[in-house]
Amino acid sequence: MEMNATMVPMKVEWAPAWLSWVAATTTCLRALGVECDQVDVAGYSGYAFHLCIDAKLCSSGPSVLSWDSLNEGVRFLGRTTKMFYGGQCHCEGFITDLTREHCRTAFDMAKAEVLAGRPCVLWGAYMPEFAAVTGFTSDSYLVESFKGCMGQEQQPIPCEEVNAPGGVYLLAFPNSAQLNQSFAGLTAITLAMKAWNAPGFSTYRYGKDAYIHWAEALKGKRADGGGNAYSAACYAEGRRFASVFTARLAKRHEFAGELLDTASKHFGHSAEALDHVAKLFPFPGAWGQPVEDDEKIELACKLLMEAQEADAKAMGLLEKVLEMDWPAG
Repeated sequence: MEMNATMVPMKVEWAPAWLSWVAATTTCLRALGVECDQVDVAGYSGYAFHLCIDAKLCSSGPSVLSWDSLNEGVRFLGRTTKMFYGGQCHCEGFITDLTREHCRTAFDMAKAEVLAGRPCVLWGAYMPEFAAVTGFTSDSYLVESFKGCMGQEQQPIPCEEVNAPGGVYLLAFPNSAQLNQSFAGLTAITLAMKAWNAPGFSTYRYGKDAYIHWAEALKGKRADGGGNAYSAACYAEGRRFASVFTARLAKRHEFAGELLDTASKHFGHSAEALDHVAKLFPFPGAWGQPVEDDEKIELACKLLMEAQEADAKAMGLLEKVLEMDWPAG
């Protein structure tokens, strides 16, 4: 550690997950005294229900979503949120004076949070991944990230060298929040439906259409080996989170317990199918090389349609839950 480093006052332990925003956010919230786990964060934010696929299985799919919308549900866990998002790609070949300015703005915000004793979430640590900022030097972030749990050294990250293809992003949790918990489940399910029904754009598709997009990419031998493996791992985890989360909601909202329990089982079936896909194509896969194994492709496409059907049943039940009369308190 550099002698002039400034650190947050508490121990910050990485909460691992394939969905690194979920990991980093859980890490920060726990350090700030919030009793939560990755399931809570993925569920209340709606991330557990996200599924986005690019036409060539680019690895970006798991992080192509509205980051701002994630904050709405997180606040029900007990902290307010404050976000900076530049919105302009900052990575090799796309760096401009404007994105450098975004980098400095995010770094200044991170320094203020650390000086206030709070870790925060950074996008683009070492690669396009999220991390928890735990300190800073004169010009660099100090973080907890996926590298730590893999036993790798976590070098300082110069503020202008973040790898942020989606735009420079920082998420802070400045204050305690006291929100009406009776609306927490309602908000989470609303965000789940928004994730499932998100409209596609460019080469990306969401929800039900994403499964078809995925199968077509495999059958057409367009699916990148690395992106395919990464997507399978991320979305299998997401559906496991969705299954456990909806089971928790069933206990908290007994008036909708039967519907939520059944939805949980369907998400569990989806997770099992996607786990099988992930085992067919284990991470890291062959980055830059198309998936060409016909036997595995045929089985994977069958499993994807099983997951799609299970998800559709679960989402249909969540829609029915939204239509119910929710108690005010």
